[in-house]
Amino acid sequence: MFSLRPVRVAALTAALVVAATGCTNSGQADTDKPSPTTSSASSAAVTLRPPDVRPGYKEVASGGPRRGDWDLGPVRLVEGVSWVNVNCLSDTGTGKLTLTIDTVGAFTVDCPSDEARINVNQLDLAEGRKGRLHIETADRVRWTASIQVPS
Repeated sequence: MFSLRPVRVAALTAALVVAATGCTNSGQADTDKPSPTTSSASSAAVTLRPPDVRPGYKEVASGGPRRGDWDLGPVRLVEGVSWVNVNCLSDTGTGKLTLTIDTVGAFTVDCPSDEARINVNQLDLAEGRKGRLHIETADRVRWTASIQVPS
């Protein structure tokens, strides 16, 4: 049993050496792989502002600017019209962002890399309820979010 241990270590060491030498650059260009594309406008130069609070409404939950997934915590929604606003921007390509209010539902929006996308969603609830607000997206997506209820 003791003799197997050194063999495993030696085999593992040999495998790591082979793997490391297999990853070295030989100096030749790799023509089979496409070069990465870049957006025509740098997303870092685009301003991502928080959603505006609508007249006659108050903000009951907000978050950002952030990247990636985040739990904004519990929120109390009231009967009638509430607004769920998400502004987002992807560092590269088009990202997706899903906002979930566990007692109401979820929606997914596209987040482009060339402009801050402003998404405004109206909720018209027959009765008030509590919910938990969660955002799920890739780390390359920057976002701000706001839930607003009548003041």
